[in-house]
Amino acid sequence: MTTVITAKVRLYPSQEQATQFKAVTKEYQRLCNLVSQWYFDNYCRVNRKKFNQEMYHYLRVESKDINSAMVQSTYRTVEARYKTVRQQLFQHPYHFQDKNTGKWYQFNRDLDWLCKPIKFRRPQADYVRNLNYSFVEQGSKISMNVLGQRIKVAFNGDYLNFFGPHYKLGTAKLVQLKNHWFLHIPVTIETDEWKKEHNQHIVGIDRGLRFLATTYDEQGKTSFFNGKTVMHKRDKYQKLRAELQAKGTKSAKRRLKKLSGRENRWISDVNHCLSKTLVQKFGANTLFVLEDLTGVSFERTNLSKIVLGLFTN
Repeated sequence: MTTVITAKVRLYPSQEQATQFKAVTKEYQRLCNLVSQWYFDNYCRVNRKKFNQEMYHYLRVESKDINSAMVQSTYRTVEARYKTVRQQLFQHPYHFQDKNTGKWYQFNRDLDWLCKPIKFRRPQADYVRNLNYSFVEQGSKISMNVLGQRIKVAFNGDYLNFFGPHYKLGTAKLVQLKNHWFLHIPVTIETDEWKKEHNQHIVGIDRGLRFLATTYDEQGKTSFFNGKTVMHKRDKYQKLRAELQAKGTKSAKRRLKKLSGRENRWISDVNHCLSKTLVQKFGANTLFVLEDLTGVSFERTNLSKIVLGLFTN
């Protein structure tokens, strides 16, 4: 079996190198938006061959400072983004209720529902292993392509100890977060085949609002994690958002943006604490099983009489 994790490598560029990173990520973003427009204009029915015929040479002329490997990566980046959106549309069908009959209807959605091309709003750049980035100087620095040249950047950790000799590294993504630069590298790790006898516990987890998590293990024991405090705080955030949205001023919008970031960080911390508590409670070699809600819909034919009663009453 293989396991893929993403290593978020912190980079320590000089001031000049940071400027070069900003330039290459903005240029890559611009090219991705050009490819996205072309992808959309062709009704999202294209392939690599068509890209090479219609867009590759145009992009090479449009941006001479980006090498050919990164130009090829723009197609892969755009294609992956459209596949993600297509999956999201498929998982969230369009529902509506007939006002005359009260019946609910459902339509599956695909990329034809898009009314405009996907916009890449965040500067980024994809780096192909050994073509656009590589580890040099005994793993102490990363050699990376920027516009028209290649630079060596220090990073946190030693390459050999950080990844290991048997790990396979994939196409990385260069991003900036709060004035810090990171290289997100997917790492493929070979793992042993899963066997039931290796697990000390098998625990089913049900997520909710009133209870953050309800667990049921192989011994028939049930545990509840109360979410009353979390619900109360989320209600406070929701009330504050409603008040700021009602004002609609520039200062209110700035406050909303800060509030959103604060709430997201708080929710991430809650989830982290919950997962840590579960791991500590059940120990190592525990298999956690979560429910899969893919395909759940509000189509009338899929609803029970009790649920239908909730809609009609």
